[in-house]
Amino acid sequence: MIGVAAPWQEKLLSAAGGRSGSFSKEKLEKLMHPPPAGARIAAAASSSLFVAGYARARKQAWWQETSCCITPGRYCCGKSGDNDHNDWSLASERVQVLALLLLACVANQACRALPFYLVDFAPDAQADRAMNQDLAFSSADYGLFATLGFTIPFTVASLWAGVAADSVDRFRLTAAAGICWSIATASMASAASYNMLLFQRALLGLFQAATNPAALSVISELFPDARATANSIFGLGIYVGGAVASLGAAVDEREGWRTACLDFGFVSALASLPLLFRSEASGPFKEGVRWPTDPFAQLKSKVVALPGEALSVITKSSEAVSAPSARWLLLASTLRFSAGFAILVWLPTAIRASFPNDVEQFAVINSLIKAFAGGASALAGGVTADALRARGFGDQAAALVCGVTSLASAPLWYCTLGEGLSFETCMGFLLVEYLVAESWLGPAISALQGAVSVGQRGTAQGVFSSLTALGNGLPVVLGLLAPEDLARGLQVSVSVCYLLSGLSFLMASASLEEDPSAESTAYE
Repeated sequence: MIGVAAPWQEKLLSAAGGRSGSFSKEKLEKLMHPPPAGARIAAAASSSLFVAGYARARKQAWWQETSCCITPGRYCCGKSGDNDHNDWSLASERVQVLALLLLACVANQACRALPFYLVDFAPDAQADRAMNQDLAFSSADYGLFATLGFTIPFTVASLWAGVAADSVDRFRLTAAAGICWSIATASMASAASYNMLLFQRALLGLFQAATNPAALSVISELFPDARATANSIFGLGIYVGGAVASLGAAVDEREGWRTACLDFGFVSALASLPLLFRSEASGPFKEGVRWPTDPFAQLKSKVVALPGEALSVITKSSEAVSAPSARWLLLASTLRFSAGFAILVWLPTAIRASFPNDVEQFAVINSLIKAFAGGASALAGGVTADALRARGFGDQAAALVCGVTSLASAPLWYCTLGEGLSFETCMGFLLVEYLVAESWLGPAISALQGAVSVGQRGTAQGVFSSLTALGNGLPVVLGLLAPEDLARGLQVSVSVCYLLSGLSFLMASASLEEDPSAESTAYE
């Protein structure tokens, strides 16, 4: 034991005695037991470093809490578990979380788009390789199954998904939803009728509604310094997932459509499992996640309140997009959504009809085009619009980018399904069309945000998102055409949508340029 303790030693011992953990009073006594002067000097230096380091750490923690945690959330950049909240290395925990969420998004989109590659309306289609032939449903039935059969339950389930994402462990919510939609996908292999298949598609929509509210809220809290970039990376799951779904056509050709459903369901479940073992409650970021005492009561209260709030929502939405530029942008976006969904739902069927001997080649090539050309185009569009805006062209530059690329996409798409083309030429046009056309979404959102005031951006974004439901109208109408007229209908309707959307984007750009208030309201 130490005979006489210096004042600094007494303070340090008393501080150690009042703290829990490995740095205890007993250990300090052992460290200070040797009486030589050298040891006392070492102890003094160590304690000084400890106090200085502790003070510095507290100062840094205070700075991070006050500077980064302005927006309430369960994650805070100062508590992210990383020494540098700008860290993008693979060792960064937030990057690892983003990678897992991207994997879940890929599985989500792959299962969603898989049925588009498992139908064949040719007269000589084989039942084991075409679910429509096996279950005896028409192209009109398929149009309903592929669009509204998914969209309606997806929209309804989004109400509960929003409540759940605010109340429960979002990692496990995403994982549980992933396992459930994987089961729904695999269960399609057992479908004995169209009605059963439609019910399983509806279940898929119900469970997939949980992905975006949970994942995007986590991303916004983990990447306060780079939300747009992180969201763009997460959005790549749309293209990569679509690419993976395209490979379902190859599985269908070799093993049949039922085996394809089983395979995709199994792999999707494996992709969802890593998030099941990552709990917010056990992580370094967590602050009180718990299951709501009565989640169904919360959902019921939201549903009951909907009729009373409907008029208010409509009024606020109308006010948010009252500017002519905003309305032109919304019209243009509706037309682009219509074209995109029509291609997604009906292109595989059109290719099967035109090139029945190249289905497996199409599956691979289309997969690569979606993953690389579509993803690169989406990122390039946002970067180009931001670069033009930084050079002083304003928000109208984003709408101008959308207008030019939409107009350029019309002839490219028309040529893609042109008569008399070889398969290789068709795929060449499709590649160029994806490189040009898929650059529109990021700039369109940016232009819309510039067209409305800061306080109305959330409402305007809600209106924009709701347009995806309207975009399902064109695929449903195309399903009413006779199978032999489908390719021609798809060729003409999508080209017209591209042309009209391009003109609307140009009108929006002109409106943004002429309206000086649009630029100023963006920074209010």
